[in-house]
Amino acid sequence: MKKQLKDIKPGYGLGVLKFGMKRSEVNLLLGEPSFVDKYSHSDSSNDLTESWEYEDLALSLSFDEEEQWKLTMISVSSDFYELEEKSLIGKSEVETLKELAHFDEDELFLEDCSEVEGEDHKVVEVEDKSINFWFINGVLDEIQWSPFFIDDDTIDWPQ
Repeated sequence: MKKQLKDIKPGYGLGVLKFGMKRSEVNLLLGEPSFVDKYSHSDSSNDLTESWEYEDLALSLSFDEEEQWKLTMISVSSDFYELEEKSLIGKSEVETLKELAHFDEDELFLEDCSEVEGEDHKVVEVEDKSINFWFINGVLDEIQWSPFFIDDDTIDWPQ
């Protein structure tokens, strides 16, 4: 199964995993997750997110209640995964930005997310591709992406 998950597909998913899949469909493909967490980003009662961690795959999946518990976000943290046939996890910020050079510079947004003095946490967001690249101490640690949006509130679910 792992080989079928290798390709990061912005807006679509990860290999055979497709945004919009229900939890039961993902469970049939991957089995039970190593860890499940439920949390809310707000005080709203219908704003729950369920996060599934697959430690052996270095993979995290998020399902949102607001979207009828469909797969809405994927995160990977292993150099096994490839974006456009390139392994990026573990590369320096400079190397990663070179690999992303085919995106218009206007599309790349760099934000310093460091909260504690001495920690170096940054994220590079490619808004048009709904993908984020998370760096710790100048090294790419995680790639996180979601489906594309038609507008601020409407997801363009892959077919």
